[in-house]
Amino acid sequence: MRYLYKTVLLLIIAGLFNACSDDFLDLSPVTEIASSNFWQTQDDAEAGIIGCYDALQPDSYYGFDLYTYGEVRADNCFAGGDNPDNFAIDNFTENSTNGNITRTWRQIYFAIGRANTVLNRVGQMDEAVFDEGKKDNILGEAYFLRALHYFNLVRLWGSVPLVLEETTSLDPDEIKVGRAPVSDIYTQIITDFELAQQLLPAQPPVSGRLSKGAAEAFLAKVTLTQDDYEAVVTWTEQVMGRGYRLLETFDHLFDQQNKNNDEVIFSIQYTGAAEGNVFPELVLPTPEASFEFVKFNTPTPNSAAQFEAGDAREATSYVERNGTLYLFKWRNGEAFASADHNVVMRYADVLLMRAEALNQLGRTSEAVELLDQVRNRAGLDDYDGPQTREALDAAIFQERRVELMYEGHRWFDLIRKGFEVTRQAISTAKGIDIPGNGMLFPIPQEEIDRNENLN
Repeated sequence: MRYLYKTVLLLIIAGLFNACSDDFLDLSPVTEIASSNFWQTQDDAEAGIIGCYDALQPDSYYGFDLYTYGEVRADNCFAGGDNPDNFAIDNFTENSTNGNITRTWRQIYFAIGRANTVLNRVGQMDEAVFDEGKKDNILGEAYFLRALHYFNLVRLWGSVPLVLEETTSLDPDEIKVGRAPVSDIYTQIITDFELAQQLLPAQPPVSGRLSKGAAEAFLAKVTLTQDDYEAVVTWTEQVMGRGYRLLETFDHLFDQQNKNNDEVIFSIQYTGAAEGNVFPELVLPTPEASFEFVKFNTPTPNSAAQFEAGDAREATSYVERNGTLYLFKWRNGEAFASADHNVVMRYADVLLMRAEALNQLGRTSEAVELLDQVRNRAGLDDYDGPQTREALDAAIFQERRVELMYEGHRWFDLIRKGFEVTRQAISTAKGIDIPGNGMLFPIPQEEIDRNENLN
């Protein structure tokens, strides 16, 4: 993995790397290109947007930290491993000097910088140098990725700086940006995802690239976070017309030979070796992992106990070896250079978001039908509980937990349900009484020291 921490003055093109998937264009590394002779051709623009995808990969982002926040911060996993910063996140004792929190903040803003540069530079390029529709597609990818970054920021930190222009100056008035209201950040997120939806292709040109369905699925997730159920229904309906489907066998979702399948809407792509995924080696037992050590993100007994008898998802989600529980939705450690992908959005998530929204709108029978699709694929009978709005909401919420177990969603699901729901879940699973400020991370101290406007 790469540790991509560069100063704000460096242009995006100074750190571009190879594509994140074998199916991406075969681009050479770009290390030293002057802005005067770059951003001239379609290949230049392609290199720029692939650099934006690359910024998702490091373990300071989707390569590890987002799984710590999504599962360890929640009731599904203990920190495991040997990192005090992870233990603090697990126990709600983190502070503004926490190394994980600091590096994630830094990486996300680095990724935003790359997206902003592509939007600026590609936006100014002559349409004539592009194949038909290609310029729009690249801009759509950049808008999508910027929206994704801000969606992660606002859910983890709340009010944060909203930087929407390429940074090319060290003028303090330009780079010392204050925190924007949460409402403004969500407005920008929706705007960017909607622009992405308009500009992206209906089908990705190659595996791993974004398409309209991905933007629509994330618009559903953002609007669900805001309790805008009508919008969730609208956007999920769009996704459902894109040709995605539930795989017949749940375990095939995580089969390396089947990783770009019809259920996956968006994933972080790895090819192994220099483009390897470190996460599987950090969480898997041997022989799936290459090395034996104290693994990270170890499942809580509470999470393992959530699966009903006969649920096919249990054997796929975790495994017990010598009395210890391990994650099992990744299958190949490959000495910290795995080719396993990290799935960010899949069709089952869309169906359950739609079910939740329909139930809240009083369309109970439609919600139950979607819930049963997910349950039946797991080998379970139809839902037979009370069909009141409250009971069905609880059933859908529980189904989200077991369906998406250990995939990085649980903390974000908990916090959108509110403090008391989150507090009860953490207390039950871990015996921790979370503090009132435990729903958001502190802004890193090094950022406050550099920018007095963050106070």
